[in-house]
Amino acid sequence: MEKFLLSCKMAIQSIFLNRLRSFLTLLGVVIGVGAVVAAVGLAEGTTAGITKEIEKLGTNLVYVFINPASKSEDISVDQFLEFARKNNDVIMGVSPFVQYPAQAIFRGKKEECQIIGATAEYMMIQNLALSKGRFISPVDSDFRQKVSVIGSRIQKKLFNSQNPVGQEINVNGQVFKVVGVLKEKQGGRDNTVDDSIIVPLFALNSLSTDDYALVKNFLVRTVSADKNNEVKKRIKAYLSNVIKKEENYSVYDMSELMSTLNQITYLLMIILGGIATISLVVGGIGIMNIMLVSVTERTREIGIRKAIGAKRSDIRVQFLIESMVITGVGGIIGILLGFFVIAVGISRIPGVEPVYSLKWAFVAFGISVLIGVIFGMLPAEKAARLNPIEALRYE
Repeated sequence: MEKFLLSCKMAIQSIFLNRLRSFLTLLGVVIGVGAVVAAVGLAEGTTAGITKEIEKLGTNLVYVFINPASKSEDISVDQFLEFARKNNDVIMGVSPFVQYPAQAIFRGKKEECQIIGATAEYMMIQNLALSKGRFISPVDSDFRQKVSVIGSRIQKKLFNSQNPVGQEINVNGQVFKVVGVLKEKQGGRDNTVDDSIIVPLFALNSLSTDDYALVKNFLVRTVSADKNNEVKKRIKAYLSNVIKKEENYSVYDMSELMSTLNQITYLLMIILGGIATISLVVGGIGIMNIMLVSVTERTREIGIRKAIGAKRSDIRVQFLIESMVITGVGGIIGILLGFFVIAVGISRIPGVEPVYSLKWAFVAFGISVLIGVIFGMLPAEKAARLNPIEALRYE
């Protein structure tokens, strides 16, 4: 143990005697570990952000998308609503909806957005809240009234501080009266409900001239999350009686969405982690080169140590410790760098939560030390095998 501590002391002294070289040596490890920590933070932060948005909607939601191959296989809104009424023991509410890109214009100001055609139930099912005015009513849907409810981002972009309720906006060439404004729900970001204009479903169908209006989409709110599977089973059984091919419709809930999201996140972490690990390996090669140069420069020192009784194992341990200390310090600095990138960079990306994974930080640190052992082995072995007589003659 005493020999090991002495070797550690000599290794650290050697590192401090060559500060600049040691710093340049560990730079590759710092970048590699920092990249691993930041990459994992980005992947997990993205997942956390999406999960947070999904939880706002609620877990007792089932999505139904129908794209019939022909009119004979089509299911009307009334037919699906009738099905929901017959299954009200497990279904709390249903809102058919259609959504596609649009352009909104108000007094010369233009804004790209999403237009959603929906019914009065859409507000309850999506857990939306109003900051001004009212939502779409059943009367609006029945009589195809040209009214709209706008998201918080649309209000800021088109109206600034002006009250939009009662104003008229042009959406894809048709005029809609604003009757309500939604409270901000998803950070005022693009392609969210904050960036949307909601109009009565059948008014929207008259707007669309393409296939978007023919696609039947339904949001189903179940009585509780544990009834989701039962609801999906009943919906699939109902649809299969009308639509022959299963690929022409899809039914899924939040748990399936989260499962898919976790798979994507895991794949993303592997890809980003792999790229960052390559950087670590490159840093390891740099360490090996510098350590080989160090062995050459310290040949006489190694000869003197061997002449006064140092064994091969003592020399080998000293150089391995030097390599491990360099990569270990580089790993610690890299972790701090990765956390700094997450705090000042990644956390500012819309929809991404700041996630500091200690588990992956320890993994990255362990890999950095392992890199030190693997790439320090060759220089350490070369130093240990030096002939003391030839080493003492070295100038």
